[in-house]
Amino acid sequence: MSTAPSTRTRRHRTGGWVPNQHGAWAMVVIPWSLGTWQRFRDGEGAAYALLLGLFWVVGYFAFHATSLWLKSRRQHRYLRPTVTYAAAAAVLGVATWWSAGPALIGWAVPFVPVLAVALLLAARRRERALIGGLLTVAAASLVVLVARFASPLEVVDGWGTPTVGRAVGLALICLGYFGGTVFFVKSMIRERGNAGFLALSVGWHVAATAVAVLATLLAHAAPWWAVFFGLTTVRSLALPLIGPMRPSGPAFTPRQLGLAEAMFSVALVGLALATA
Repeated sequence: MSTAPSTRTRRHRTGGWVPNQHGAWAMVVIPWSLGTWQRFRDGEGAAYALLLGLFWVVGYFAFHATSLWLKSRRQHRYLRPTVTYAAAAAVLGVATWWSAGPALIGWAVPFVPVLAVALLLAARRRERALIGGLLTVAAASLVVLVARFASPLEVVDGWGTPTVGRAVGLALICLGYFGGTVFFVKSMIRERGNAGFLALSVGWHVAATAVAVLATLLAHAAPWWAVFFGLTTVRSLALPLIGPMRPSGPAFTPRQLGLAEAMFSVALVGLALATA
C-alpha cells in the first residue's frame, strides 16, 4: 500500500510547523549531543553548546518549512512557519555567535553551500535525491565539531591532538552510520528491488566497516566500532534480500525500519560513551 496519501495528510495537518521526517531526529540530535558531551567532558563552557543546540533544532524546523514552501511552489500555508522559524533561528544564531565569539562564522563556510544545494533540490522537488541526503548527513555529522569547537581554527590549530582526534573520529562515525542509513532506507523503499542500488548500499557499509577495522589496527580505536559497522553491513544486505529483492518477500514499513534504526542509534551513542 502506498504511503503517499498519509504523508500528504500529515503535511496538510501540520502545515509545515512540525517536521514529519521522524527518522531525521536522530541525525539532528545525536551529532550535537556527542560534540556537546565531549565539550563538557573537556571542561569547556556550557552556554555556547546549549545555545547552539537550540539554534540547530530551530534551524532544522526552519529548513523543513522552507523546503515545503519551495516544493509547493510557494503556497501561502507554508509561508508563516517558514518566516516564524527563520526569524527565531536568526535570533538564536546571533545569540550563539555572541556566546562563541566572531570566529564562529568560520563554520558557515562548509554549511552555506550544503544548505543552498538542499534548498535548490527542494525547489526542484528532488529533495529526496541521494546527493541531497548525503550532503545533509555530512552537515549533521560536522555538528560534532561545531559543538565541541566554537571556531574551525581550533580544529586546525589542534590537529593531531587527542582532543581533536576524538571529535573528528565521532564525526566520521556519524557520517559512516547515517550515510549508510540513507542508502539502506532507500534500498528498502524507494529503490526496492534495484540490485544496482543495493550493491551501492552494501558497498558504502563495507567501506565504513573497513575504515573502522583500519582505525582499530592503526589508530588504536576501540574494536567495538568495527563490530558495530559490521552489523550494519549485515543488515544492509540481509533485510533487502529477505524483503524487497524477493517478489514474495515481506514488505517492511517505514515504522519498522525506523524502530530498527533507533536501536542502532542507541547503540552508537552507547558505544561513543563507553569507548571515550
